[in-house]
This record gives sequence, structure tokens and C-alpha cells, in this order.
Amino acid sequence: MESRLLQVLPSVVAEVDGEPAIEFDFCESLRLYLQNFDQVIIACPITKGAADGSLWRSRRVKELPWRDRVKLISLPNAYRLDQFLRHYAAVRTSLKTAIENADYLLFSPHGLVGDWPTVAVCRAIKLRRPYAIDADVVYDKVAQVDWHHDPTYKQFINRTMLLPLFQRSYRYCLEHSSLALLQGQDVYQAYSSFCANPHKVYHMPVSGDDYIAEPQLRTKLNSLAEDRPLRLCYVGRCIEMKGPLDWLKTLREVIGRGAKISATWLGDGSLLESMRMMAANLGIADHVHFLGFVADRRELLRILRDSDLFVFCHKTPESPRCLVEALVSGCPLIGYGSAYPRDLVSRHGGGLFAPVGDWQALAAMVSDLAVDRRKVHDLIRAASRSGRLYERDATMQRRIDLIKQYLSPKP
Repeated sequence: MESRLLQVLPSVVAEVDGEPAIEFDFCESLRLYLQNFDQVIIACPITKGAADGSLWRSRRVKELPWRDRVKLISLPNAYRLDQFLRHYAAVRTSLKTAIENADYLLFSPHGLVGDWPTVAVCRAIKLRRPYAIDADVVYDKVAQVDWHHDPTYKQFINRTMLLPLFQRSYRYCLEHSSLALLQGQDVYQAYSSFCANPHKVYHMPVSGDDYIAEPQLRTKLNSLAEDRPLRLCYVGRCIEMKGPLDWLKTLREVIGRGAKISATWLGDGSLLESMRMMAANLGIADHVHFLGFVADRRELLRILRDSDLFVFCHKTPESPRCLVEALVSGCPLIGYGSAYPRDLVSRHGGGLFAPVGDWQALAAMVSDLAVDRRKVHDLIRAASRSGRLYERDATMQRRIDLIKQYLSPKP
């Protein structure tokens, strides 16, 4: 008997040269899902405007070796209320049919208006079908990051009306789930109390081939004795929740204390040009390099392996994969200390953390490391050990095993 897994998600599919392409990391997850299920159905909106493939790394569906076992259900992008209401009835019917024809259900609610996974949850509950919730950020915290830019009346509407509605909706999805897959300690702490069956899980983008090799690690450690600038880096989008302006203020303070550093930010986003301007205005442009979006994963890992510290200023509770990519590259985590990064290095070390938002404390930490190369040496060794705890296939298989254990196929 065939087994079919239905996933209703935010967009993991883009239109590239007029053809559907699946986000690269999700493709790797899909490969593992297809080792455990006969068919995977993906229902999500299609991201537009990625004709050059630069939005995120992706693989065209037609090039996938198991494309005949993957079914895409294109859902409308309907994040305005009028669009959502216009498409609601048709999508609800489409999702009802997909749920009835699937054996296992996995949904990722993430919003309010235009959130089709929430609609799928409501359909599953009405059909009395068990489902799993997949969460990788604390969504209500993320939603509030940019609100201070809005006019006062919009902030009032968001805080007093939309946020409470979303929190009630999301709690409803969690409470009725048969399984909650909560990515990392931050998300687990935020949501586990609302779930009957919560599990802390990881979704890692790294394979065994990604670990820094011992000869390269020794070369990196030996180079710390040289009279060279300490190499710092960050990988991620230039958006407010990643704290890019705090990152630059941290660097300015470190340089102002006389430390020799060279810093690199890999990633693009709405604040990239503002970051370039701010670096120039702060007088640190000669010490900071903005590489934009790097599509070549090998190049991304090379830069991480060549870097001494991964400095980050994440402002929201989330489970960013870049932290694990840094650890497997022997690049210690030095940044704002929420529960997720602390948990990643809790067994073997490889991280130092400042309170969230305290860039002055973070700058003091980096400045001390710039002159204490022995401590950097120990952190790099520890980071490499911590990174080996997390491997894509093993962590994904645990998620799949939980789905198969707790979500009985339809009778």
C-alpha cells in the first residue's frame, strides 16, 4: 500500500525561467522524505521574481531524479485580505481533497491572512485527521520586529487586533495537533506548553561531507599565531530581525578599541545598501566586506572555514541554520545569546554570548578575543566538536520517525 505525505507550507517553490524550482535545502529534505514515503505532495504559493535564480538556491523540478513521486499544488499568494477572501473557498476545497487523499499530514502555519497551512489545519480538524505542526521560529516575535517603522495607528491595530488574533489562531493549531515538531530550544520553550505531544527537533542543512577536515582545521588553528586581523563573518539576509545595524555598531566599537579585524557579511536583503552607507559613515568600510548573495555552497563553506568567529546579532527567537553551518566549519558562535545557540554548544562548547540587544557587551567580548588568540584556538576546537553533533540525514530521520509513529494513516 502506497504512503503519501502532504505538506502545506510557506513557499519553498520558485519560478525560475518560467519553470518550478524547489529551494535547495528543502530538496535535500525531500530526498529523505522519499526514502520513507512513496509520494510527497507539496502545497504552497509559488515565489515569483526569481528568474535569475538569485532569490535562493534552488533545483528545477524537472531535473530531480524522483520528480515523478513529487506532486506540487500551487496555492495563490494572497496576503491581502481581499485576495485571501477571493481565493478562500477554492483553496479550502482543494486542500480538503488533498487531505482526504493523503496518509500523513504536515502543516507549517506562519501567519494570519493568506496563511493556507492554517486553513489546512482547520480542514484536517473537521475531517478528524491527525496532523503534525512544524515550527522553526517564534512567529509572533518575528512579526513585531518591523512594527516600529509603521505609523502609530498601524502599530495600534497590529498590537491590539492582529497579533492577538494570530496568537489565538496559532495556539488553536498547536492544541489540536497530534504532533508538534519544534525546531530548537527557543521555539520549544515558546510553544511546547500548548501542545499535547511536543518534540524538540533539528532541521540541519549539513551533511557529513560539510565538516571541516582535520588538516584544514589544524592549518586554521596554526594561523592564529600570525600577526593578522581576526577574521569575522556572518551569513544571512540583511533584514532587521538579523540585527545588521547592531552588527555594524559592534564592529565599530571593536575597531575603536584598537583591535585588528576583518569582517565579511554574506547575504542580500532590503537593508544591504543601508549597511554599506552606515559602514562608510562609521568609518569602518575598509574593514567590512559585503559579498551579497552567494549561490555556491562550496564557496560559502570555504569562507566560513577561513573565518575565526561567526558574529551574529539575531533579535528574535528563531532557529537559523547558519549557526550550525558555522559550527561544522570550525567557526565559533559569538553573538546574542538566546536559547537556541546556547543549546547548540551546551555539550562541547564553541560559543560565547551577550544579552540580546547588548551590542556593547558583544563588542567587549570580540575585542577580548582579538587579543587572546589562545582562547580563540580553544573555541574553534570546541565549535568543530559541537558541529559534529548535527547532521542532516540523522536529524531529519528523527523527524520522519516521529511522523510515522504518531500520525496513523487514514483507515
